[in-house]
Amino acid sequence: MIKEKKYKILINEIVSILNSEPELSFNAKLILISAILYNKNSEWLFCGFYMVKEIDLLEIGPYQSNIIPCTYIKFNRGVCGESASKKKPIIIDNVNEYSNYISCDDQTKSEIVIPLLKNDVLLGVLDIDSIKESSFDSIDLKYLIKIINLI
Repeated sequence: MIKEKKYKILINEIVSILNSEPELSFNAKLILISAILYNKNSEWLFCGFYMVKEIDLLEIGPYQSNIIPCTYIKFNRGVCGESASKKKPIIIDNVNEYSNYISCDDQTKSEIVIPLLKNDVLLGVLDIDSIKESSFDSIDLKYLIKIINLI
C-alpha cells in the first residue's frame, strides 16, 4: 500500500506539471517525468527514455542518472530492445540471470521497461534500473503505465 500511495502522489505531481499553459512539448514532458520519477526513488540508478531512431534502433533520450547509459540499442537486444520489438512491458528481477541483458554498469540489479506507444506505433521505451534485486512488481507496472499514458 505504501508503494501505491507514493505513485498516486507522483501522478498528481506529474499531472499538475504536464497541465501547464502553454502545453509542454513532448520532449519537455519526457524530461520532467524522468526527473520526477528518478528523484523520488532513491533505489533507482537510472530512469529515462530510449526513443526510436530508425526502424530497429533505439537512441538514448531524456534521462536522469549518475551513470552514462548505452547510447544506442538495437531492437531485440537487451531488455529495452526486447520490449521495443514486442511492444510489451518487461520486468527483470535479476539482470545477472537474464541472458539478453546489456550491461551499461555493474550496479544495476533489476530493471523494468515499458513501451511508449501512440496509436500502436512505438515511439520509445521507459527504462528504469534499480540497485535492488526484485525491485519492480505489478504495482510499479500499473502506475508506470498510467504515467506513460499521461504523455
